[in-house]
Amino acid sequence: MPFVVAERKHTMGRVFCKMKFDRGMGIELPHSWNFANALYGFGEMGAEVIPYHSLDEVYDQVEREDIVLDYIEQCQEIFQKFGIHPYLPDYPEPLQPFLGRKIWSDTLNHIASDEKLWQAGYFVKPVKDKAFTGKIIQSLADLEGCGQENEDLAVLVSEPLELKQEWRCFIIYDQLVDVRPYQMGEGYLYHYDPQQLLKMLAAFRTWQDRPWACSMDIGVTGDGRTVLVECNDAYALGCYGLRALPYAKLISARWSQLLGVPDAYHFTC
Repeated sequence: MPFVVAERKHTMGRVFCKMKFDRGMGIELPHSWNFANALYGFGEMGAEVIPYHSLDEVYDQVEREDIVLDYIEQCQEIFQKFGIHPYLPDYPEPLQPFLGRKIWSDTLNHIASDEKLWQAGYFVKPVKDKAFTGKIIQSLADLEGCGQENEDLAVLVSEPLELKQEWRCFIIYDQLVDVRPYQMGEGYLYHYDPQQLLKMLAAFRTWQDRPWACSMDIGVTGDGRTVLVECNDAYALGCYGLRALPYAKLISARWSQLLGVPDAYHFTC
């Protein structure tokens, strides 16, 4: 049974959240841990929350000032409703000196046709957002599931890095609000160079078209270098342990920027 969407009570943007019914507990829950974390943060800031099961139930009610907590494709549907097509480069020009490896453009078909390329152990990721998950290519079998029928996908190719540990650095309005680790085996034995991270942050602030919120993912290599792995758009980020309040503010900042509206949740709390 679909939820009933309430009439607007105030001008602050509403937060629509995808829910699911948990049969074991007999209650409605946010559809993912990320949504639950963000929802708690928005609740702390007094947001009006609208639950739903399927985006179709609320699509027509969503306005520019609203925020939708859903998966990437569903969020993109809302952006497209307002003529917005989000784009954030993985390797912004001001941050390229911190990459620590060569990166270039290619296509899947070209890589598949050249034995030297598909045996080289390069890391390949799609230019098209989320067309497939980036991976190391060491054989033709590794290319299976990457292509799309009748489409020669553009990809970014990079020299492989021996990463011992990775971290997701959350940035909101040019401020680094938290650094959360990806668990990689014995990655807890390694740590990034804080001075190198501060240099990256300074370079980020020179990026003219930088987002109001995003992640700057970094890693430590086997030879001890701290490098930039990639940047990611805030609307498509998991929380990775980021506390609820800054996570909600991260989402709000980027949604507001993309949709061209004031950030109603940009206040001290």
